[in-house]
Amino acid sequence: MDRFPVNLTSAKCELLDRILQEFQYEEYVKADRVLHIFKGNAILASEYLHLLSQLNLIILIGEVYGHPLPALIGKQSGLEIFLNDGGFMRRLELKKMHEETGKSMIELQKEIMDLRNQLATCREIIAKQEMAMLDMDEELKRLEAGMENEDF
Repeated sequence: MDRFPVNLTSAKCELLDRILQEFQYEEYVKADRVLHIFKGNAILASEYLHLLSQLNLIILIGEVYGHPLPALIGKQSGLEIFLNDGGFMRRLELKKMHEETGKSMIELQKEIMDLRNQLATCREIIAKQEMAMLDMDEELKRLEAGMENEDF
C-alpha cells in the first residue's frame, strides 16, 4: 500500500489495525464485530470501513442507503500481506522514521548492516589485542621468573 493516508495518527492506526485483525481467521465478518470496536458509534465505524475499502483492503457487502454499516465485510486479497508486514502501525513507524532521518527503510537497513560489519571488525581487533596482551603477560612472567632464578 503505497498511498499511506497523511492524516493518520497512532490512535487511528491502532483502530484500523484492530478492524483488520477481525479477519485473522475469517474471510468475512459481520458489521457488529466492527461496531463493538467503536463502542456502538456506527458513523465513526463507517468512516473507518470506507477508508479501508478505498485502500482496497476490505470490501463492503450489502450496503443499504440510510444505514451507515454494511451487512458484511470481506477481506481483499492483499490484506494478509498487509497484516504480515505490520499493518498501519508499522507503516506509521516507518513514515515517522523516514521523516526523522530523511532516509528510506532500505537506506537505514544498509546503514545498520554497515554498522554491524564495523562492530564485528572492531570485536575481532579487540580479541586479537587481548590475545597479544595475554601473550605479553606470559612473556613478562617468564622473564621475571628467569630474573629471580639468576639472583640466587
